[in-house]
Amino acid sequence: MPDSIKIRYIISALLLISTNLFYCARGNEGKTSLQSAKPVSTPHAALLPERIAGMTLEELKADYRERFFNRYLQFWDRGGYDKELGGFICNLNDDGTPVDDEKNLWYQGRGIWVYSFLYNNFGKEERYLEMARKTRDFTVRYMLAGQGRWYEIVHRDGRVIEGVSKSVYGWLFAASGLVEYYKAAGRDEDLELARETLRAALETYNDPDYEGIFLPEGMLSKGIRAQGVSMVLLGLLTQLLSLQPDPELEKLAVEQVDLIMNRFYNPEYGITNEYLSHDYSRIPGFEDQMFTGHSVEVLWMVMYEALRKKDRALFNATKDRLRRYMELSWDYVFDGFGTGDFYVFSTPGRQQGTDYSVKTMWHQCEATLGCMVVLEYTGETWAREWYERTRAFTLRTVANNKIGVWDQAADRFGKIVPRKEYHPKRKGNFHQPRYMMLDILILERMIKNNGKTTPFPS
Repeated sequence: MPDSIKIRYIISALLLISTNLFYCARGNEGKTSLQSAKPVSTPHAALLPERIAGMTLEELKADYRERFFNRYLQFWDRGGYDKELGGFICNLNDDGTPVDDEKNLWYQGRGIWVYSFLYNNFGKEERYLEMARKTRDFTVRYMLAGQGRWYEIVHRDGRVIEGVSKSVYGWLFAASGLVEYYKAAGRDEDLELARETLRAALETYNDPDYEGIFLPEGMLSKGIRAQGVSMVLLGLLTQLLSLQPDPELEKLAVEQVDLIMNRFYNPEYGITNEYLSHDYSRIPGFEDQMFTGHSVEVLWMVMYEALRKKDRALFNATKDRLRRYMELSWDYVFDGFGTGDFYVFSTPGRQQGTDYSVKTMWHQCEATLGCMVVLEYTGETWAREWYERTRAFTLRTVANNKIGVWDQAADRFGKIVPRKEYHPKRKGNFHQPRYMMLDILILERMIKNNGKTTPFPS
């Protein structure tokens, strides 16, 4: 091994040791639960940094807009979006041409959301509404199995390849897309179908025999609860409740926040377990496991729910946990966040710490977005620092392909690699555009506030 690599590994080990000692010294400070969280006074008019990632706020916003409107959106016009029939094909060559004709429910629901949100928040251009409408019409016509249940994969022309999925993830993405489309088009039938889908998903997920979770090796499959499901449920519920009050949905949202912040959270180790038993108890042998990607992604969603609820204590507990998880899962030698499993202990077949072998594009996007949410409302220096180092890693690895849509993942050393669970030419149509659009809106609010933090709702 070259001396330079040896030195970097030694530095990594020392940093890991110092980080562990730091959290031991902090005791319960780094293990915040919702019950123990106390409101922290954050000035309403704290100053934001004048420059982020070496750019003014205006320059950074312009950079996002150029990458999103001039690169990302143009890629999908080359073939990924089906202009004739509607819908998205996501296994694509780098020139945008499809390599097969499969339309997966996940990508249709996400595509409806992206283009509806784009229409709703960026000028109401009819072209984007039309893309959302045609995708919505295709998905409802060919992928709706009835009673809120959906087929998983169809051919380009709608012929079913894979029937009703055991997993509710795709159903919930479809519902989320329909809610955002309802905001654009105002058709009550879309909102009702989203609600029907939510009810069907909850009924299916709450069945003790549910087998729709992607599980690590060695875990029993039936009835498992997943933080990822609570994450997608919370995002959908926040969408619905932003439209109008609903006591039943409000109760469900409170339940999901409690699950994320308290039940999945393991205070003994200061981590969030991705998987729990059906009754939300710990799974023997997996008490020290965390799926870092979801544990980071879900926290900005909880922060947005805290903003909707005007709950400063929840916001503060969530941002502190985000910082901890980013510090635990960063690769201090080669940069970037390891997306996969984090283990507190080494055991046979497991390695203590974070799995850095795959660093997904989506995890880097979600971490960056979380930092911007914190920065907007608090101005805290750590959020800018983590934003900048994450952005730098992303731009020199997964975003460095010049095609507009970023690569799916890099290995520990920054080399682009496929994700083994997906088609090697899969192109993502959700995490990248969602984070870009939300960051543009955050920057617009920062600029409007003349460089001061956005006041917390009261």
